[in-house]
Amino acid sequence: MTKTKSHRIPRTKSALSGLALAAVAVTALTGAAPAPGDWAAPAPGDVEARVRAAGLEMLDSEKLTMHIHPHLTVYAGGRQVTVPADIGIDRSGKKPRFSPLHTHDTSGTLHVESAQWQDFTLGQFLTEWGVRPLCLAEVDGNAVAGDPASIVLRDRQEITLRCR
Repeated sequence: MTKTKSHRIPRTKSALSGLALAAVAVTALTGAAPAPGDWAAPAPGDVEARVRAAGLEMLDSEKLTMHIHPHLTVYAGGRQVTVPADIGIDRSGKKPRFSPLHTHDTSGTLHVESAQWQDFTLGQFLTEWGVRPLCLAEVDGNAVAGDPASIVLRDRQEITLRCR
């Protein structure tokens, strides 16, 4: 018995559907880049859990021994993405609580305010934001090789992420 084209089409569609589902699963598990529309989501609601996931802890007030302000610009699919306000700030109680790494507004200014000098990374900030995009990075206009998450934040640094 010879297979006709009509028998192959459903199998091909089924195989392609399976591949599409596998791609979605891999994307979900690996934290691949969100679609450009997904970037518009506000900062995550469970701030404390995100801050802990970034290896940081919430503070009852901002500490200013280390006080620097790098700037982050993000592009996804060629369009600029707004960095949300209040990443790393929990306003659910009587008084706000702060991660040493946070945003106050949507300007892209990252506030690194800590009781001690130490290295904070872009990866920690992205974890607090709840995104783990696949991006190319530039710091002060220079391409960065490797994982942008490893970029150590410095005062007045201009970080640009160009994501799929």
